[in-house]
Amino acid sequence: MKAIKNEEIDSMHSKYRISRAESPDDARKLGHHFDKIFLPEEVGTFAETIFSHLPGMKNERWFIAAEDETGEIASAFALIPWTWEMAGTKLKVAEMGIVGTGEGHRNKGLMRLLSREFDATLEEEGFDLAVVQGIPGFYCRFGYHYSIPLEPHIDIPLHLVPDSDDDDSYEFRLAETGDIPFLLEEDERYRRSNFLSVFRDEAKWEYLLTFGQRTECGSEFWIMEGRETEEKYYFRIPRQGFGAGLKVSEISESISDDGLISLLAFCKKKCAERNKPYIRLNLAIGSIAAKTAISFGASKGRPYAWQIKIPDKKRFLIKIAPILETRLKESSLASFSGILRLDFYREQIDLIWSQGRLESVTSGGEEECSNTLFLSEDLFSALVLGHRTWRELQRVRPDIFPAMLYVGSGTDGASDKTIRLIDVLFPAERSWIYEQY
Repeated sequence: MKAIKNEEIDSMHSKYRISRAESPDDARKLGHHFDKIFLPEEVGTFAETIFSHLPGMKNERWFIAAEDETGEIASAFALIPWTWEMAGTKLKVAEMGIVGTGEGHRNKGLMRLLSREFDATLEEEGFDLAVVQGIPGFYCRFGYHYSIPLEPHIDIPLHLVPDSDDDDSYEFRLAETGDIPFLLEEDERYRRSNFLSVFRDEAKWEYLLTFGQRTECGSEFWIMEGRETEEKYYFRIPRQGFGAGLKVSEISESISDDGLISLLAFCKKKCAERNKPYIRLNLAIGSIAAKTAISFGASKGRPYAWQIKIPDKKRFLIKIAPILETRLKESSLASFSGILRLDFYREQIDLIWSQGRLESVTSGGEEECSNTLFLSEDLFSALVLGHRTWRELQRVRPDIFPAMLYVGSGTDGASDKTIRLIDVLFPAERSWIYEQY
């Protein structure tokens, strides 16, 4: 393991060495570390597979705190690279994943030290987003905030689903690498249906259908084809998941009503074979499959959420300028010129517009700005990523508001553009992220 010089490590941490992975031998050590923490879950096998085979992974993207005296790993996690897409704009995303600290090394600030190294990498490599699929209430201390949906529970009781013996309209088979061109087309349809989505290329699909099958985190990918029609769909059944039901986490966006009923009948048969008491859809609430299932009686639970940090707010706003300009162009403010200020109470960011074009994004000046949205910094990701409108956020957080709403004279509402600008530039959107491993 390659050591990292860190002059800020105090005496409390002096017995630990902060480092990055260097060689396949480190993969074995990491696997042993995670097994000690998580067994009987085979997280160690998953970590070693990710280390060696996930496209885009590098040795130096493993962050490790080891005991200086013994060399034993005390705490570790990975920077897992993703590509997300936001209305057609590619985003460079870093997941803080496979996080684990040994029992005897907890509450010693090791995660804080490793997170500091992680944040430096985000800056050095220009990541647009950092994300965590983590436990509640922990990662907010490192700047992560709940921002887009994750893990809804759309539970379908088996009595609502017909038996598969009554339907032979479709043939079902497990997907193979030869199906990757079809799966790439299905991914394109999925991305068109969502504001934020994951971009999975051929290499990622190759991993999912080969090395990804060797871990507990792997999934079955099924292809279903009409016996007398040209219909062709796919769906995903993960091996693991929350709840006792059979989890279905991907379904073709274009699936027909008859196709979905046959798919669920197939899953009902799998429930009987695997002793699962119900079918659980882990899908975007707005997807065709989810809405159809809810319409015939599936229960709709409240989703959890991805925890997201935007490392550089100004850089991110510049990155999504084409999206913001398109939204403005399609509104009554298409030719707006002026400044829209986002005031985070401790800092301000000015979006400077000229005839509907975002000319620049700068730190806010000392002069007053008539078009100002006040918001706490932790609400920025939820607003800019389309998770909630400012009005929805204001229901529980009154510290987000357009300035003139409270400090204006009350006689210039029609001329105040702040509310209309915010409504146009930052609407709520449907987003959903499929897994890449």
